[in-house]
Amino acid sequence: MITNYLKIAFRNLVKNKTYSLINIVGLAMGMSVSVLILMFVMHEFSFDKFHEKHARIYRILAKIKMGDQDLQMNSFSAKLGPALKEYNPQVENFVRVKDAVDKIVMKNPARGEEAFYEQNFLFTDPSFFKLFSFKIKDGSAASLDRPFTMVISERAAKKYFGDENPVGKSLTYEGKYPMQIIGVAENPPSNSSFDFDFVASAVTYPQLNENNKKEWDVAGIFDTWLLLDSDQSVAAVEKNIKREGEKTGAFASDAEYQLENLATIHLGNNFNESGNTKLIYIFTGVAVLILLLALFNYMSLTTARATLRAKEVGVRKVVGANRGGLVRQFYVESILLCSVAFALAFMLVQLLRHPFYDLLNLRIGASFLFSPSFLGYVIGLLLVSALIAGSYPALVLSGFAPLEVLRGRLAGRQSSAGVRRFFMVLQFTVSIILIICSLVVRNQLNYMQTKKLGLYKEQILSIPLSSSVADSYFPLRNEIRDQVGVQNVAATNVGLFKGYNMFFLKNRTTQLDVPLVTYSVDPNFTEILGLRWKTKPDTTLWKNQSYMVLNETAIKEMGIKGDPIGQELVPGSKVAGVLKDFHFSSIQSEIRAMGLFVSNDTTNLVKALAGRGELYVRLDPKTNIQEKIATIGKIFKKYDQEKPFEYYFLDDAFNETFKTEIRMSTMFTIFTSFAVFIACMGLFGLAAFTAETRTKEIGIRKVLGASVSGIVALLSKDFLKLVLVAVVIASPIAWYAMSQWLADFAYRIDIEWWMFALAGGLGIGIAILTVSFQSVKAALMNPVKSLRSE
Repeated sequence: MITNYLKIAFRNLVKNKTYSLINIVGLAMGMSVSVLILMFVMHEFSFDKFHEKHARIYRILAKIKMGDQDLQMNSFSAKLGPALKEYNPQVENFVRVKDAVDKIVMKNPARGEEAFYEQNFLFTDPSFFKLFSFKIKDGSAASLDRPFTMVISERAAKKYFGDENPVGKSLTYEGKYPMQIIGVAENPPSNSSFDFDFVASAVTYPQLNENNKKEWDVAGIFDTWLLLDSDQSVAAVEKNIKREGEKTGAFASDAEYQLENLATIHLGNNFNESGNTKLIYIFTGVAVLILLLALFNYMSLTTARATLRAKEVGVRKVVGANRGGLVRQFYVESILLCSVAFALAFMLVQLLRHPFYDLLNLRIGASFLFSPSFLGYVIGLLLVSALIAGSYPALVLSGFAPLEVLRGRLAGRQSSAGVRRFFMVLQFTVSIILIICSLVVRNQLNYMQTKKLGLYKEQILSIPLSSSVADSYFPLRNEIRDQVGVQNVAATNVGLFKGYNMFFLKNRTTQLDVPLVTYSVDPNFTEILGLRWKTKPDTTLWKNQSYMVLNETAIKEMGIKGDPIGQELVPGSKVAGVLKDFHFSSIQSEIRAMGLFVSNDTTNLVKALAGRGELYVRLDPKTNIQEKIATIGKIFKKYDQEKPFEYYFLDDAFNETFKTEIRMSTMFTIFTSFAVFIACMGLFGLAAFTAETRTKEIGIRKVLGASVSGIVALLSKDFLKLVLVAVVIASPIAWYAMSQWLADFAYRIDIEWWMFALAGGLGIGIAILTVSFQSVKAALMNPVKSLRSE
C-alpha cells in the first residue's frame, strides 16, 4: 500500500511541475533558514552542558548596590575557595580561574624572534581538569600545582611546535618567564564558556611581579567555582559565603552573595556579546514565521487544486477507499515533497553556513552539528513540517463526498477559498511586518552611525602600549609625532569605546554615591580628539602638576555648586576645567559622569598602567595610511622588540559598540527577502491557478470586447484587496514590536508614517508584479483556444 501511495505521490509531483517546483523551493528556503537559525539557537542553549558535572558546578556571584547602580562581581580572593571547601562538607572541590586581562606575548625560544599575542590565557588550579570535562590528550595536569607550568591546547601546540610533541618543552611568557608545558588538552568545544589555549598554574600568578603578589594576598581577582555534592546544597553553602569571605580580607560585607550554575551563565549573568538572549528570541520567532510561510504556501496551493483531484477522491471512495486511507495517501505525498525540499534545504545550508557564521561571528564545531540532540531536532523539523503541511490538505481532500463530487458539485469549495485568503493575508502580513522592522532597524543603525559624538574619531590610530616602552615613551612619542602626515600624538590608560575605570564619589548635596567614569590621559588627549571646552584649563597655572577635568554631566550629577575650578574632589587632583559632554562608550546608553585625570608626567602614567595604555596617533587625511602605519610600526619595534606591533582605528572601535545592531539589521534584510520571496511564490502559484480555472471566462470576456488591461485588473483586484488588508494588520503589530525594541536605546529615532507607507507600497508593488505576469499571460491568450476546448 505504501508503494502505491509513493507512486501516486511521485506522479503528482511530475505531472504538476510548476506547482511542485513552487512548493519544493518555498519549503526548501523556509527549512534552510530554520535549520541555520536552529544551529545558532541550539548552540547558544547548549553552552557548557557537555561537562559531565555541570549540574553541580557553581560560580560565586556578588551583587552590591552603589547609589542607584546595581553592580555585579564574580572575582574574589584566592583564599575564598580553599576556605569554603574546608568548612563546608557540601563542597567536594573548588577551582580558581583568572583570565589574562590583556594580551600576553608568547614565544618559542627555539624559533628565533617569532612572537604572538595571545588572549585565551588562564591561571587556574589542577582541579580545573577535574571539575570541567576538558580532555588531556598528552601529558598530565597533575603538576599544575607547581609555578611556571602550563597545559596548552592542540591548536596552540600546532602553532608553536608544528608536529613536535611539546610536552616537557617551554614557551616564554612576556619575554621573561619560561613556562614548562606539562600537557596538551583537546581544543575546547565551540559551546564552551572557557575558550583557552594556555592554562597556567594559579600559583604562577603572584610570582610574575610585585603587583600580582599584592593582588593575590588582598585583592579579589579570581573567579571561584565550587563542585557541590548535590544541587540541593546550594542554599546551605550560600549562607556560609559571607562568613568565610570576610576572613580573606578582600570582601564586601554589604553585598548579597549567591551561587550561579555553570549551565545558566552564558545566557544569564554574562558579559559576552555572543550570548545575546534578545537576538536568540528574535531570530527564533522569525525562523518559525518563515517556515510557516512556506508551509502555508503548500497548504494553500494544495487546497486550491482540490477541484482537480476531486474526481480522483470520489472514484477512490466509490471503489472502497476509506477516509483514513486517503489521509495516509496525502500525508505520504506531503512527506515525499518535504523530503525533496529538505534535501534541497540541506544543500542551501551547506552553501550558506559559513557566511551565516561570519555574519554572527559564530564558531560552531562539527562535534555539535553531529551531536544526537541537534540531529534529532533536525529530523523533528522535517517530520513536523510534513505533518503541518499535510494536515489541512489531507483533512479537506479526504472529506469530499463522492456523490457530490461525481455530480460536479464540490462541497466545501467556499470554505477552502476562505482558508486560502486567510493564508495569503497571513503571509503578506508577516512579510510587511518584516519590511517595516527592517526599515526601522536600518534607520536606527544609520542614526547611531552618523550621530554627532562630540569628538573627532576619524583617522585616529590607536596602538596598545606595553610596560616595556614606559622608559622610552617620550622618544617614541616624539619620533612618531615628527613624521610627515602625523598631526598629533596622545596617551590614555584605556581606549575609548573599549572600556573605562570607575569609582564612586559622594554627591555634594544628597550624599548619595555617584559613579564616576575615569580615564588617565596626557595633556594632548583633549586636543587630538577635538573635545570642546565649557571651561578650558589655564595651562600656565597647571603646567607642572596633574589635574582633573570633568564633563557637564559630572558637574550636574555630583551636585557641584558654583565654580568647580579648584575644587578637590579626589585627593591630589583638583578640577581644572569642564568639558562639554561627548560620547566615550556605547551610544545605546546615556552619557555618564566622567572625569579625566590629566598627567603632565606621561612616563610615570604609562609605568603605572603596567602595559594597559593606548597611544593615539592622529593622521592627516591626505597621507597614505598604509605607508604611514608601516613606518609607525618600524618605529614602534625599535622601542619594543619583544611584542608584535598591533593597532586599530578609533572609528572601528566605535562601530564595534553596536555590532549587534549591525548584524540584526543585516539578518532582518536577509530574512525579509526570504519571507517576501516565499510569499510571492505562493501568490504566483495562486494567480496561475486562478488564471487556469477562469480560462473560459476570460475567453468569453475577450470575445465580448474586454480589453487586456480590464482583464488584468479583474484578475488582480482580489489579490490586491488581501494585500491591503495585510498592510492594515501588519502596521500596528510592527509599530508595537519596534517601539519595544527602540525603548532600550537612550538615543533613538521616531517611528514615522513614511516607514509604513513605504513598506505597504513595497508589498503592494511586489504583489502587483507577481500577479501581473500571470494576469497578462491569461489576458493575451487566444480566446478561440480556450473556448474550443469546451
